[in-house]
Parts: sequence; C-alpha cells; structure tokens
Amino acid sequence: MRRTLAWLHRWVSLSAGLLLALLGLTGTLMVWQAELDATLNPQWHANASGGCAASAQPVADTLAVLAREAPAARAALVLAPARPGGAYQVWEARDARTRLRTEHFIDADCGRYLGSRVRGAWQMDRQHAVPALYDLHSRLLAGETGHLVVGAGGLVLLGLAASGIALAWPRGGAAGWRRALGIKTGASRARLWFDVHRASGLWLAPLCLLLAATGAALVFDRQARELVGLVLPVKALPKMAKPAVTAAPASTLAPDELLQRAQQLFPQARWSRLALPTESGGAAEVRLLQPGEPRIDTGSTRVRLDASGKVLAVHDPLRSSAGNVLLDWVFPLHSGEALGLAARVLWSVFGLLPTLLLGSGAWLWWRRTAARRSAAALRAAEA
Repeated sequence: MRRTLAWLHRWVSLSAGLLLALLGLTGTLMVWQAELDATLNPQWHANASGGCAASAQPVADTLAVLAREAPAARAALVLAPARPGGAYQVWEARDARTRLRTEHFIDADCGRYLGSRVRGAWQMDRQHAVPALYDLHSRLLAGETGHLVVGAGGLVLLGLAASGIALAWPRGGAAGWRRALGIKTGASRARLWFDVHRASGLWLAPLCLLLAATGAALVFDRQARELVGLVLPVKALPKMAKPAVTAAPASTLAPDELLQRAQQLFPQARWSRLALPTESGGAAEVRLLQPGEPRIDTGSTRVRLDASGKVLAVHDPLRSSAGNVLLDWVFPLHSGEALGLAARVLWSVFGLLPTLLLGSGAWLWWRRTAARRSAAALRAAEA
C-alpha cells in the first residue's frame, strides 16, 4: 500500500506540478492584489478625487457621467471606493462571446470620467496587470474551462497533501518527529533536498489542506454548498432571477435611495456594491460590509430589493446558520484577509511551496532514475 501511494504521489505531482506551481506563484501575488493595483494605478485608487464636495447622490452622479462619456456602456454593477480618494467603479455585464467585462472609473464628486479597462484581457500594462494575473490564477485565461481546471488542481493538491502527510509520517515518537521536521546539516545533497522536501511539506501541510480545500470550494461552489448542507443547516439566498412582473411598480426608487433602504437595515455597515436591475421592474442587490465580518474587502451582507424599495431577501452573515457561516468564511480564508497581516504574509510564503516541492521532488526522482540507469548499464557491461 505504501509503495502504491508513493508511486501515485510521485507521478501525480510530476504531471500536475507545473499547474500547481503556477497557481501558487500567482496566488502569492493575489494576496496583495488590492495594494498592487493601487500602486500601479493611483489615478484610480488613491488620487481619483478632484477635491470637490462630496456628492449627495454618488451612484446617480456616477451613472450620469458614464452615460455622458460612454453612452454605449450598459452598467450592471456599481462599486464604492475601497479606500479614501478612490474612484467609483462601474462594471458592465460580461460579453456573451468573450466573457470579458469592461470596468469604468469615475470621480462622482467632480463629475470626471477617469478611464476604463477590460477585466480579464491579457494585457500586461499597468492598467490590466492585476486583473490579468487574477484571471490567470482563477481561470488560466481560458474562461469556464480554465476555471474547472483550477478547481481540479485544488482537489489534486488536496490529495497530494494528504498522501504526502501519510508518506512522511514519522516513526519513533518525538525523536522521529524531530528528524522529520528538521533538516540535517552537513549531509549529502540528496539527503539535504529530501529533508527540505519532507520538512517544508509537513510544516505547511495544514495550510496546504486549507488553501486547497477552499480553492476547490470556490470553483465547485454548488457542490460545496450541498456537501456542507449534509452536516450543517444552509439557507440559500434566492438567485437574481427575472421576477414575474405583471405590472410596473407603483413607484421606482433611484439607486441611491435603494442604498439608503438597505443601510436602514444595517446602520453600522457601509455599502460596497450595488447590482443594478437587469430589466425594468427587476430586483437590485446591495452588498454591505458590517463590522466583524471575515470578508473585509466587500463584506458578505446582502439585501435584495425590488424597484419600489421593498425588501425581497436578506443575508446577514453575523446572524446566519452554521452552514452559511462556514461558506462565508471560504473566500476570506483562501485570500488570507480574514486573519490579518501576519496570515497574508504566511499565505504569500506558502505560494512558493508548490514550486519548491516540485523542484526538489523532480530533482530527487531524476537523480534516482539516473542512478538506476547507471547501475543497469554497469551490470550489463559486467555481464
């Protein structure tokens, strides 16, 4: 059994190693994606405000600037500035053919259009670098097919971590663990790289299991929800389906008024995103961030409203069922944002692990294969 497990561990690692190394290296950068994007594009994320008085209706003013400067754009999502001085963002719906979407950046206070970019386009300029790397990490620049491959890679990494733990599990009690978790100095190069491979894998195995499982869950979200629902209660928020509207609502609220209605339910929260209705009379969804939420970039609080401001559905992650709480932690655990700066640094270091394990494992395999071939050639010569 151990020999079979070692064979599977070796050949699956060698087969999928480049994919896992790519995901690890891009993940190291994606831990800091907000900071990287702000550094590369301060005109959008830090110095976007022109110093004008704050707008009383920022969403309406943002959409007005968009209509004036990009009349062909069809707004689907409005994002609040993530930091002081940042621009409001308007995301269009994904293109049906390319699955790319255009992002517009707008200074709502001064009524200025600051530019746009195509999210997911492989263009390594300052404007597109971070979204392109994010798409490489999450979709391999290959749309839904690439997304599924990434999810499969997460499951493979989960299996490799489990098999690696089983193979490296030491015998001999505390003394065995000291040997397994340490690196012997002064040893041969082969022993050195074997110790590096085993010790780094064991030290970071818990984090490897966590990131592999959460990464796969982000891709296979429906299956993950069903799996969690087998052991914990999960309440589903209704999808943004087209409502059966038989007549126009008696009154239609402006986008900023919809935000106010949502924030009345959560006075301590700040809004982060507004998904606009896809058709006349359709529903809008406001995402908010409450103090204490694990997802600190956008929050997981959601309020669904119809055009008249009537609340259709609410998701409060701080007062949700146990299954929903677990699911709401998946993304902030995978990104490291839920656990603070120290965790994000550790997550970045972990991103280097697949490359280290692939390199050391491949070298050990190549060395052993070469030694076997040399011994076989020697035996053949002697015969």
